[in-house]
Amino acid sequence: MAYERSSLRYAHTNGYTSLTFTEDDESIITCGSDGDIRVWKGIDDDDPSSTCLGEFVMCIAHSSKRLLASTDRNTVQSYTYPELESDGTLMRFTAPVTCLRVHEKYIAAGSDDTNIKVLKSDDNKSEMHLQGHSGPVLALDICYKGELLASIAGDGYLKIWKLSEEGAEVKSIAGLPKINSFENAEHFGTPSFEPQNSKSLAYVHGKEIIVLNTDTWEVKFTLSDDRVKGEYTCCRFSKDGQYLAAGTDKGEISVYDFMRKQALKTEPPSSECQAITCISWNAAGSELAYCDVTGQLGTLFRTKGSNGAVFADGEAEEVDFGDIEFNNEDNDDLISGSGFDGVDENHIGGDDDDDDGISIERLKSQVMRNAVGYSDGQEENTRDSLPKSMHSEIEPQVHVKTFKQQPAFQPGATPTHLEHRYLVWNDVGIVTAHTEGADGSLDVEFHDASVHHSLHIPNYSNHNMASLSASVLALSAENATKLVCIALAASGNKEWSVSFPDCESTEALVATNKLVGVATSMQFLRLFTVMGTQREIISIPGPVVALAGHEDRILVVYHSAPPGTLQQHLSAMLIQTAGMQLRTQHLPVPLTPERRLTWLGFSDCGSPVFSDSMGLIQLYSLKSKCWYPICDTLKQSQSVSNNYFVIAVSERSQIIQAVLCRGSSYPMTNPRPMTQELTVQLPVCDADVEKSEIEDTLVRASIMNVDNADKTIKETAIKLFALACRTEVEMRAKELIETIACPELLLLAVKYASKLGRIHLSDRLSELMPQLEEQNQRERQELQEFEQQHNTTFSPLVRSQSPSLGHSSMSGNRIAPKAMELTHARRASLKRFAMSNSPVTFGKKSMIMSTAERIASPTPTPANSETIESQENIPDNNVEKLDANSDELKDVTRTPLNAVNPFAAKRKHSEVDPTNKGGVLINGGKLKIAKK
Repeated sequence: MAYERSSLRYAHTNGYTSLTFTEDDESIITCGSDGDIRVWKGIDDDDPSSTCLGEFVMCIAHSSKRLLASTDRNTVQSYTYPELESDGTLMRFTAPVTCLRVHEKYIAAGSDDTNIKVLKSDDNKSEMHLQGHSGPVLALDICYKGELLASIAGDGYLKIWKLSEEGAEVKSIAGLPKINSFENAEHFGTPSFEPQNSKSLAYVHGKEIIVLNTDTWEVKFTLSDDRVKGEYTCCRFSKDGQYLAAGTDKGEISVYDFMRKQALKTEPPSSECQAITCISWNAAGSELAYCDVTGQLGTLFRTKGSNGAVFADGEAEEVDFGDIEFNNEDNDDLISGSGFDGVDENHIGGDDDDDDGISIERLKSQVMRNAVGYSDGQEENTRDSLPKSMHSEIEPQVHVKTFKQQPAFQPGATPTHLEHRYLVWNDVGIVTAHTEGADGSLDVEFHDASVHHSLHIPNYSNHNMASLSASVLALSAENATKLVCIALAASGNKEWSVSFPDCESTEALVATNKLVGVATSMQFLRLFTVMGTQREIISIPGPVVALAGHEDRILVVYHSAPPGTLQQHLSAMLIQTAGMQLRTQHLPVPLTPERRLTWLGFSDCGSPVFSDSMGLIQLYSLKSKCWYPICDTLKQSQSVSNNYFVIAVSERSQIIQAVLCRGSSYPMTNPRPMTQELTVQLPVCDADVEKSEIEDTLVRASIMNVDNADKTIKETAIKLFALACRTEVEMRAKELIETIACPELLLLAVKYASKLGRIHLSDRLSELMPQLEEQNQRERQELQEFEQQHNTTFSPLVRSQSPSLGHSSMSGNRIAPKAMELTHARRASLKRFAMSNSPVTFGKKSMIMSTAERIASPTPTPANSETIESQENIPDNNVEKLDANSDELKDVTRTPLNAVNPFAAKRKHSEVDPTNKGGVLINGGKLKIAKK
């Protein structure tokens, strides 16, 4: 028995396609991403009837004179058949319905919002909600008696529900592939109950079909076919339960004789057939219809093989031997599966063999006898006489499952098969491609219309790759050997192009305000200036995955090694140019297992950032040279079926710009969705606790270039200190102050501890001041040595770190700023104070008076008065500088007067101590000697 394929027919546009046979086997009904329902009278039907139900139809089910379909309105609609007139709404969900199953007693539907709803066929008002999955529902099935429902979801679980007990969960089996949206799913699992007695449940996993015993939920056996190369995506029992069919992601279909547990011969797929998405049997089990991911429809027909045909798996085709007789021993050997060497070849073929016919059985017998090494006259016909290697069962080859290697992609772009798609969407603007027949166009829109106006470009060269910056628009196409750039800020001839030598083609593309980079099929990175001057040509160590750029930096992510069983091995090259000089730094890319890279870019401060397929965003700190997970976008979504399309990341404002995609991974071009702002939040433990929220703010301010980082660190640190004091964890409070090592923070902590009456903690903290001073001095020396060593190796990157924190930026990994650093205004004030105490020459008199002497003297002598007056009249160039920084001096809390005694009473800058007649007056940023 064998199955042959029919020719493929175009049914729907690219995307997930589903189908089903009608109950009378007269028609095949298909649905797809174009929103049409088509009814085929057979595979040869050249004019199927078509009805549009919406923007897309995910799944359908046929029952007597009613057709159920899931539409873009997130509902299950009922239609009359064959009229296809609307007959009401059965169920409503918050996301698209992904699977449907109709039974005599129930109607079940699963959605991308993780929910499963079950309706009783006789009463459409009573509805059961099956909640337990944490991922989109991929497939489901109801057993023959209607007691059990099996579902597979994107959370990697197969769950069994008992409908007779209001949907109670019976069994949960883990280990299936995980996915966050139905659109990204490649393997649907498709649980299928054996339709006759429901004693078996089959589902696909990898290259195997696993069959469970529904009484014990243990594995009965597994089915596999060595002739298939792909992994199974779906499976389905025939309606009589005799056959089980499964499709692969390479377009192959396996048909198993379920009782004999053997794979039957099937015709291999053509090159046009892609991953199988759905399978349906007719009632007789003689025909199998299927659809693939490109929207094509095909069938498999059961045919009888020619006499003597032999399958690759050792199964003999049923042959009509006519009047040929077999002796009992030979028949017993054949039935027991002992082989063909026990057959009396004089009875096979006999006189029927002539020049035109050869007995296959005789040839096999001769070959096996010659292989063993005895003649036809010997009587060693038993199985024991064969070598062990001949009659022993062949061990199946172990196939190591590896993670699928990710091809190159453009960050901020949508899939290439869409007619209207985004070539790039970033913080500068949007480039949209429209494909209408042979003609196409590109629309370029900028977020800031005052800088550049919008562009409409005819796409004569069929560009499907683009990169946009404020200076240049770079265009190319996959497998194209030409790069076209439009300099936006230039005058005169703005467009330039280059052709690659030796048939190199474009793999990835990036454009910044200063550079244009192209990764080619030769694993070269070609760098150009914005106006087209060729710069370096760099070899990439592996197949490129994506490119990103920021000003004079380019980040190249590539495959550093073949993928493992659970993850890819990615690395990155961080390239920076300075004139004609170039520096490179190699970075590992810590991609989470079982995830793909979906976005790559830079923050507004120039830090590399990437996002994976599960919405986790990670940032690379150029100071600490570490990757930090800074946001899990899925946790900020109300549904696991929603995804965020990342556009830009801002370190200063701690905001991530993204587009919310409901039930999909990519935004639609029409209508264009609005961007949303997500807050940066580290995946800290106990995120809902006040302590964790403060710790999250503290750590983010220390590792990222946050606005007012110094102020944020002090505020959050003192909050943590106060929280530890309130919860009576004094050692944690002391440890926090030691870790931050900031003298100003130490003074606040001592004051706060004294106010709470915790004298012991206050005394312990007071003892830390000398240690902090020594520690800060040692850390400054180590930092200077570290910078001197690394400036020679990669100085541009170190210097280019954005100084968003000004003079108070942190050094190394230390959270607090340098404890004893003085601001510019503080240095100027101390310098002025020192100058006021310097020797002054007035005429022939030269006098040196220290500050202590002037303060100790209650009434200055005439000479002193004369000296003070003369000093006030001396012109000082530093006064103008101090006036410019007067506003900054107002924020200074510690002055040279109260620095010695931190617990001294506060003095107003505008007042003079009346007991100190010759004291120092600080007012408006100027230091003056008070006159009598």
